[in-house]
Amino acid sequence: IARASFAHSIAMARKADELGFDWVSVSEHHYAPYILTPNPCLMAAALSQVTRRAKIALLGPLVPLVNPVRLAEEIAMLDQLSGGRVVVLFLRGTPNEHRTYDSDGEATRGMTQEGIDLIRKAWTDEEPVSWQGAHYRFSTVAVWPRTVQAPYPPVNGSGNSEESVRFAALRRMGIAFVDAPVDVVADWVRLYHAEAEKAGWQPEPEQVI
Repeated sequence: IARASFAHSIAMARKADELGFDWVSVSEHHYAPYILTPNPCLMAAALSQVTRRAKIALLGPLVPLVNPVRLAEEIAMLDQLSGGRVVVLFLRGTPNEHRTYDSDGEATRGMTQEGIDLIRKAWTDEEPVSWQGAHYRFSTVAVWPRTVQAPYPPVNGSGNSEESVRFAALRRMGIAFVDAPVDVVADWVRLYHAEAEKAGWQPEPEQVI
């Protein structure tokens, strides 16, 4: 069943690319038959080889469940394999996903936000750096290969809380919403634009997903 599912997903991505779809996407799920992708980067790498034009959208890696430096390396490698077509939405995940590796649910928000900052720094610093944060500590970070896209692929954050909206706007990241009423999303989008203006920039239309 898994083999047939993967073959079907790859065939759908190839067809979507041929038909002119902008993106093909993969997400991360564990211990459940939700598209069978505990490692979205691995599936995305396969899709990168059967598509030529569509963006490869990681929607998205669950930052608290992985080593963020390893994730930075894998996404950079994927950007190379795809010829610079990666788009990424970093996510915190849901409580059922946090239980995958017995993660501390209370710490996952901080881990996600610090992990995003660490990944972006790993992609941009041209010299090895150290990182000493609240959740992650690394004596040396030096990501190779580098990403094709400069300074790095388009990065988005979850917009499902006011705190997350402010976090993304301050860092000039895109924002993505899911499973919220239209009026609530409208309020969050207004907040996103207002916070971006405070931070001295203006989001492009494609940065609101």
